[in-house]
Amino acid sequence: MLGGRRLARGIVAVIATALAAAAVGAPPSSASGRHHPQPVRLIFDTDFGGDVDDAGAAAMLNAMQDDGKVRVLAMMTSNLTRWAAPGLDAINTYYRNGNIPIGALEPGYDDPENNNLSTYAEHLAKSFPNDVRDSSRVPEAVDLYRKILAKQPDHSVVIAVVGGQTNLAQLLASHPDHHSRLSGTQLVAKKVHHVVAMGAQFPSGFEWNIRLDPEAAATVAERWPTPVIYSGFEVGDSIYTGRQLFFRTPPVNPVRAAYELYVGFGNNRESWDITAVYYAVLGGNGMFRPSEPGVVNFAADGSNTWTPTPGANRYYLETTAPDGEIAGVLEEWMVQPPESGRHRHDG
Repeated sequence: MLGGRRLARGIVAVIATALAAAAVGAPPSSASGRHHPQPVRLIFDTDFGGDVDDAGAAAMLNAMQDDGKVRVLAMMTSNLTRWAAPGLDAINTYYRNGNIPIGALEPGYDDPENNNLSTYAEHLAKSFPNDVRDSSRVPEAVDLYRKILAKQPDHSVVIAVVGGQTNLAQLLASHPDHHSRLSGTQLVAKKVHHVVAMGAQFPSGFEWNIRLDPEAAATVAERWPTPVIYSGFEVGDSIYTGRQLFFRTPPVNPVRAAYELYVGFGNNRESWDITAVYYAVLGGNGMFRPSEPGVVNFAADGSNTWTPTPGANRYYLETTAPDGEIAGVLEEWMVQPPESGRHRHDG
């Protein structure tokens, strides 16, 4: 969370249109003629309990699901703490979406070094209604990935990963099983359309999510068979959201409680994960665009460099609107009350 390029203009426009069309659920070939796109089939992968923008991103996804923009197939946690899965479930339960499946990295393993980063997750797990109570009670993340992906239409799933990429690297390395006769890489190639990853910094940097598991990030960058669009540190670092939660949502909202614990009443937070999730569901929408293609390289310490490469299928996001305008659109989704969707958002 904390912490490009020379192609013909026409080709770049086609790539950008195709990625944006996929992000709103329409095939690139039919995007222009489709007035009622199907909800995006999305898996959310998060290090919930680290920074609080994970909670803001979860709120946004629930609101977008209420509005029919997305179908959240599952949420996965990538950090080793017992509180991440129940904390997520508390938010989903508040939005009356408590049936969203949750998977966890190595259920039952509790890393003491992570506990000091999970204050709000523990609070949500203990103080707000949820059916999970402990990450050991949910399926292992890669098994759930394989189960969910095997049932989806080909090339239909978008993955939004906003923490370490451990689960994705382990998914690639997974073997055929009772869910699918395909290897992990084959299953991803068959079922996943693209990934939006909050991580790295462009054109170069040293960002927190990549540092969580540099080997996994390098594996995904080198071996993931479908496009990956990175929402770098620089995208959300100057876009502040969260303050309106305190004035437009009730105290029983666990997302408001998470922000109050993390930033204090009435304060904002940077929107790293939130911008990535927005793009994963709704595309650029006049606020973001993908760069021209290139190759991202990750060093062993998690630092990254970018090399423009025509024909590659890695991109990073660029903003195309003022930060304040983007923040206003994002925050409207964050404060939408449960089940108050079914109305149009300009964003």
